[in-house]
Amino acid sequence: MAAEVDETVFAIVGATPVILRAFFAGLPPEVRTAAVDDGWSPLHVLAHLLDTEDVIVGRMRRIVEEERPFIASIDAPARLAQSGYLERDAESLLAAFAARRAAGIAWLRAMSPAQLARLGDHDEAGVISASDHAHQWAFHDLMHLKQAATMVQTRLEQGMGNTRRFYFDV
Repeated sequence: MAAEVDETVFAIVGATPVILRAFFAGLPPEVRTAAVDDGWSPLHVLAHLLDTEDVIVGRMRRIVEEERPFIASIDAPARLAQSGYLERDAESLLAAFAARRAAGIAWLRAMSPAQLARLGDHDEAGVISASDHAHQWAFHDLMHLKQAATMVQTRLEQGMGNTRRFYFDV
């Protein structure tokens, strides 16, 4: 059985570094680092995306290269705390993310439908294919882009006055 990756995946994962660069470009430093969502800031989101880049692509590689590998869940907050990424500035994180992302996309584009159909066993999700994980890669990006945008929206909401009524029952 062959599998394919929807071109939407490539559109999203290809655009994410560009979107993040534009998003962070105008944000004041205090907004980049303001803890909003369970102690996370927009910078935490960026650092997490960089940290999990190797995890997600690495899982797809293992599925393609190994015979039905066991894929263990990660503790994302613990990985992030240990990564050292939160001590770096947004510009260095963005540069590293863009480079790793380009390499991951190039690797994925080179995979055949038969390779994408190969399977692994995830400790929580069960049986997953490389193609499944590619689609999850894009979904993960969108989830965290939305999270970062919501963090900034929360800050803006404080200054909206009565215009909040356009969006909320107040």
